[in-house]
Amino acid sequence: MTKTPEAGRHNLLNAAMMRWFQELSVQGIFTTDTSLVIRSWNRRLEELTGLAAEDVIGQPLFEVVPDIQARGLDTHFRAALAGEPRVLAQRFHRYLVPGRPGSPEPAQVARIAPLESDGTIIGTIAIVDDVSERMASERQLRQQIESADAARRVAEEAVRVKDEFLATLSHEIRTPLNAVLGWTKILLGRPVEPAMLTRALQVIDRNAAAQTRLIDDMLDMARIMSGKLRLELQPVDLALIAVAAVDVVAPAAAAKVIAIQTDIRTGEPWMMGDADRLQQVVWNLLSNAVKFTPPGGRVDVGCELSASRVTVWVSDTGIGIPADQLEAVF
Repeated sequence: MTKTPEAGRHNLLNAAMMRWFQELSVQGIFTTDTSLVIRSWNRRLEELTGLAAEDVIGQPLFEVVPDIQARGLDTHFRAALAGEPRVLAQRFHRYLVPGRPGSPEPAQVARIAPLESDGTIIGTIAIVDDVSERMASERQLRQQIESADAARRVAEEAVRVKDEFLATLSHEIRTPLNAVLGWTKILLGRPVEPAMLTRALQVIDRNAAAQTRLIDDMLDMARIMSGKLRLELQPVDLALIAVAAVDVVAPAAAAKVIAIQTDIRTGEPWMMGDADRLQQVVWNLLSNAVKFTPPGGRVDVGCELSASRVTVWVSDTGIGIPADQLEAVF
């Protein structure tokens, strides 16, 4: 029988399509007959699996790729032979065909469908999309988003801490300033007795010193935020630092009739540290203890050596710090 021109063009089109599926498709494609024997295996699958077409065509699918049956995915091929297409999502099935030996586990999306001819199922076709690069890109994007979120949270926390610090600092600065201004007005407003003059000068001196320390704290914070705070390390006696800090807060404690009990043994072994910064730490602990202890209370401070550690501790009879806030405070 003579072929018509239309039939010839149709055959050429089919041949071109088959060549495209076999050699040019970016998807892995293979077909089986109804006995699940492999009948085609395209070049993309050769690249994905390392299995050559001539070695697998004519072989039972589950012998060539036993992993399919071992993972229970053979049911999808049997469903296709019964006329029911199946889609395998990477999220639930990970992959259909393993990658090359020694390579990482692939990420694949697959569709398994029946092959029909004149209404009769003659086999199956499986189309495999390798989505490993897409999954890697998505993971990288998620990591970038998480990193950006973490950086944003850190920045927001830094702004919050700075705002809280400045709010507290403005209040703390105003307190000694009010005392200085108040006594200055008293001295300027009328003649005062020598005893009152002495008391006024002591209050002014004490509060001016307190304000100087607060300003130093503010400058220290600016240095910390700019990364310019430097520590001058040298051998220091922590016991002497504790004694000096007690001397600083003693007037404030006396004004509130707060007793300061010490258990400080001088002459303890030296440690390497910044004497000024360590004194700031101890002074802050003691000043807070005095500040939040009611009049008539007691503040205890001690310095002791245990094993290879020198410890300074402060306790008071004040309101204390809730346990869930200790980490934020220190």
